[in-house]
Amino acid sequence: MIFCNLGSGSKGNCTYVRNRERALLIDQGFSLKNLHSRMEISGIDGQTVGAIILTHEHSDHLKGVGIFARHYGTPVYITGQTLKSINPELLNKVTVRTFNTGDELQIEDLKVKTFHIPHDAADPVGIVVSAENLKIVVVTDLGSVIESVLVHIADPDLLFLEANHDLTMLINGPYPLAIKQRIKGRNGHLSNVQSLELLQRLSHPPDQTLNQDGNGRLKHLILGHLSEINNHPEIVREFFEKNTETPRRSFQIEIADQYRPTPVIELLVN
Repeated sequence: MIFCNLGSGSKGNCTYVRNRERALLIDQGFSLKNLHSRMEISGIDGQTVGAIILTHEHSDHLKGVGIFARHYGTPVYITGQTLKSINPELLNKVTVRTFNTGDELQIEDLKVKTFHIPHDAADPVGIVVSAENLKIVVVTDLGSVIESVLVHIADPDLLFLEANHDLTMLINGPYPLAIKQRIKGRNGHLSNVQSLELLQRLSHPPDQTLNQDGNGRLKHLILGHLSEINNHPEIVREFFEKNTETPRRSFQIEIADQYRPTPVIELLVN
């Protein structure tokens, strides 16, 4: 399987996942020109995209979905509640396929499991993409770590996880109090500390059924949706490197960027 985050942050989000010849996009929050530029940097062909799946209705995740879908004739998968919450014109002349949160979808040769996440949106979902015994989890825009999320995202090969804000920077930053409260609320965004706690709970499940490397089969941790005002890539990298650096750590850490794609990551079946 191939993974590439094409951009992550409040100005736009889009993630590309491919198995063999066909791919899907998780969210599409960029203009078509901008996305094509990012794809060209990453050596990605938009023609390979067989579907777009939307996690929720916030504009940084879907403002570019219609133009991409019309350009390539790509179907869009969206929950019924999310569909009701958006402007119908956004998906005008687009093939729309609705699903319920919790459904498992078969998109080409990719199995896509959806699950509820806590966020201030109509019906937000996290995504697990599986193929050929490989598992990629995309879970951003969640305000708190609930048990059901941990169950769904257990033991991935690659985890794309939100690390939105440094709590001290948020509290002392320029945002109005109401926005600060929303961000750090149960339906807002995860702080660096909360993201680390989620990772640690995945690495030390109650049944202690870990592989001998101590991290299950996790090989890549991608940290994304960083706030440009209330966080910084180097703060995130240093914090996670420091707090996960053990002889048994099995994974590499990558920080997703708002303005450029991550490296293309190829996952291989052991």
